[in-house]
Amino acid sequence: MTSVTDLADLRPDPAGDGPDRRTYRIDISPVFTIGPKVHGGVLQVISAHAATRALRETAPDADGADAVADLVPVAISTEYLGAPDPAEVIVRAQVRKRGRRISVMDVEIAQGSRTLVHSSVSMARLDHGEPRHATSGALSAMPPEPPADAVTVDGSPLASVINLSGAIALAYDADSAPFVRGEVGEPVLRLWAKPHDVEPDAFFALLAGDISAPVVMNLGLFGWAPTLQLTTYVRRMPAPGWLRVQASSSEVGAGWFEEDHQIIDSTGALVAQSRQLALIPDDTAAATGGKQ
Repeated sequence: MTSVTDLADLRPDPAGDGPDRRTYRIDISPVFTIGPKVHGGVLQVISAHAATRALRETAPDADGADAVADLVPVAISTEYLGAPDPAEVIVRAQVRKRGRRISVMDVEIAQGSRTLVHSSVSMARLDHGEPRHATSGALSAMPPEPPADAVTVDGSPLASVINLSGAIALAYDADSAPFVRGEVGEPVLRLWAKPHDVEPDAFFALLAGDISAPVVMNLGLFGWAPTLQLTTYVRRMPAPGWLRVQASSSEVGAGWFEEDHQIIDSTGALVAQSRQLALIPDDTAAATGGKQ
């Protein structure tokens, strides 16, 4: 079975290494695609794994490696210059700032002769304990697990486009997804997500920041909605169980829309947030699937 843990299977490529730089190769399974192209959140996760590993491998000494051992990607900002195919990619990770509390990494993903993805990754320690202030809403009101009437992706027509269902269990809140009934509604989707074979971790919380189908599907806009830029924040380590996700847009323009994700875990704790800018699907791209 293909697993989200496969996204950490980076093979060293010493030919591209330097004092503050590491190069890796990884084969991306077709499971990690939306339509024919690699999913944007998957590319962030691969970049995050490369940043984490390279920061530790390039530490100047054992003390330096110990100092950054508990730093994880808490913020990643990604520009999508192109859409990789599910095949081998080259991942280059460069240290931009090395610190005991915060480090910053620069990561590129290339395929063939083209750099297709560029990310800036901030490494720090995750938050912990009770928040000083938190708001509640429709996401907190969702049950911790999908109810019987949830729309599961696996085995539904959505699975023909959302190939991620081969590694991730996904179920949509039926009330928030009128598009599955051929109806229209607000550009808000709520869903549950968890890996098939492992409990969610910080990297899966990062992936959940791009897990929803495009919210514009609720407006009757179907097809490929290419992501220009995606920024994701990981706040806490998720508890075991399902993650609850809300994706929404405050304005859908003539050409662009923004989409926000908020992710809480089975205890109701906020574990991740994201915002992306994407293109409205057009008829010429309708056959190619969902978000990049």
